[in-house]
Amino acid sequence: MARPKSLLKSFDFDYAKKSHTCQHNRTHKINKGDKRLKLKVNRTIEYFCLDCARKIITSDIEKLNNILDTIDD
Repeated sequence: MARPKSLLKSFDFDYAKKSHTCQHNRTHKINKGDKRLKLKVNRTIEYFCLDCARKIITSDIEKLNNILDTIDD
């Protein structure tokens, strides 16, 4: 049986190897050793702080729930 497809992009959590800024909000700093969201976009990888990661994930959950609601109608 074929594995179901996923709408989710390729993402993971890892730890920063050096200090840098969040790619969603430049005022957020990710320090060396901090946990961060690693998101693959096309051929590049973007890194987000955990505050922005929570907002991104929450927003996407809401969008997916809205899609589910339209299917059930």
